[in-house]
Amino acid sequence: MNRKVLIIEDDRVYASILDSFLSERGYSASQAPDGETALRMLKQIEPDVVLCDLSLPDMSGLAILERLVSSAEPIPVIVISASDRMADIREAVRLGAVDYLVKPVAKLDVLEYALESCLDRVALEKEHEHDRWEFDDHLDVLFQDDSVVQRLSHDLIRRDQLAVGPFQIIHQVGPRDEQRLWLDYYRLPNDQLIMVLARAQALSGQDILALLVLKTLFNPLLRATLAETTHLLMHPPKLLARLNSELCHSRIRAAFDMVVVWIDTRTGVARWSQAGDKILLSHEGQPDLALGIWGNATYRQHQVPLDRQGFYMACEETWLRAQPRS
Repeated sequence: MNRKVLIIEDDRVYASILDSFLSERGYSASQAPDGETALRMLKQIEPDVVLCDLSLPDMSGLAILERLVSSAEPIPVIVISASDRMADIREAVRLGAVDYLVKPVAKLDVLEYALESCLDRVALEKEHEHDRWEFDDHLDVLFQDDSVVQRLSHDLIRRDQLAVGPFQIIHQVGPRDEQRLWLDYYRLPNDQLIMVLARAQALSGQDILALLVLKTLFNPLLRATLAETTHLLMHPPKLLARLNSELCHSRIRAAFDMVVVWIDTRTGVARWSQAGDKILLSHEGQPDLALGIWGNATYRQHQVPLDRQGFYMACEETWLRAQPRS
């Protein structure tokens, strides 16, 4: 069956351009010139995706967005608006827009890519829905048992040092950071290593729980990498994107600042990605959005050859360093 798209757009010419483009690419497109018409059409056509303008003659596109994503059967919405104001973009994302495109979209291929990404995301969510239910059940156990949280929190901070090839990993934990940060590092196959430093921005008293959830999501990816069945940990942006998607669909309501650094000790090349701006680094790189805020966030990769300085990161009173062995 064709994938169905509802176009909510009061500019009839632009709506027709979108309609023709989508129809040529195998989508079944329908048009609604205003909000009231769109809401009536929703039940009739049951679209897979909605393209929605923000400026409509009878109601705000943001009001339609909020209604669609909060319904019992939420419909993914891509906003297409003439407004490039950051306030509008932030509000649309906050309400649950999957993507935000500024019109006129210079190349409609961008729209096709946004639609495909949106549909892939929905399919992935359905595929892992059962896993998330199971995961949420485990969260309930943690919420109800403080002793479990206290025992597990000991595992958030690595206690020993690690040497891989010509590099040594050392760290220092501030006395007030024991239950506020996750700090760890691992030897990977082929003389590679990965370092992780994360800080939770959770409700009062829930930092430990939030960090445990983050580590629980990370551990299967670590095991798969050690078994050499995936290379995800060697690509920090992809790793952060994966963790971010999982966090945004769990019951944990927290944001995370996190830095992941991958080092090939044979070549001395370091690749890293940074979510949030609360962790200081020895090398310059633009931080991206903190984890757990927007499921569609993307993360950039930074790469440098390491010198005698090595790689250093710090948060609060805690620091973590990869340095050449003397």
